[in-house]
Amino acid sequence: MWSYENDPGTKELQRNIWTASNPVILGMYSRTMAEVAIANDYLKQTSDDKLSSRGVTDPTLLGEIALYRKEARVLRAMAYYNMMDLFGKAAFVTENDAVGTSGPEYNRTQLFNFIESELNDVLPGLKPARTNEYGRVDQAVAHMILAKIYLNSEVYTGNNRYADCVTHCNAIINAGYTLNANYLNNFKADNNTSSEMIFTLQSDGV
Repeated sequence: MWSYENDPGTKELQRNIWTASNPVILGMYSRTMAEVAIANDYLKQTSDDKLSSRGVTDPTLLGEIALYRKEARVLRAMAYYNMMDLFGKAAFVTENDAVGTSGPEYNRTQLFNFIESELNDVLPGLKPARTNEYGRVDQAVAHMILAKIYLNSEVYTGNNRYADCVTHCNAIINAGYTLNANYLNNFKADNNTSSEMIFTLQSDGV
């Protein structure tokens, strides 16, 4: 329970009397779809044709951009996961759609299929868990999102996917993640040293 019910929208959420105009819900929806738009724009601006037309030919840089593109696709999949989980539907747009396109409305099953396909496609090309720069996407993040969609697959698609959930949880555990002996340590300003947290708000105290 939040103790600050005077904040806009909080009282309505806590008491289950919210409406479509609730600012917290509108904020979550809008910011999540903004994440999709930003990822789409990055993918649009870093296509092979765009890079070539801008004279980007350095092999090292092109390799870095290719990795960033995979990470952007994971971030977009995570945004669509949140839309699928919280709202049950979303406007579906990718880098192939013109700017300003509203996109068709995808239901949970359609979003599930897209998220699963995207993550499985990019996962092998991501950096192994715990090897990327702090705050960036790696294989563990993709495994985490896949575990989440499989855990609740019966809600999203009507199909039981618990075995797949276990597979991806084991991949995370086997990558070296362990629970912190002191739970409160998870809330200190040293996320960069955590053996537990997979993808966090960056907080390293420096």
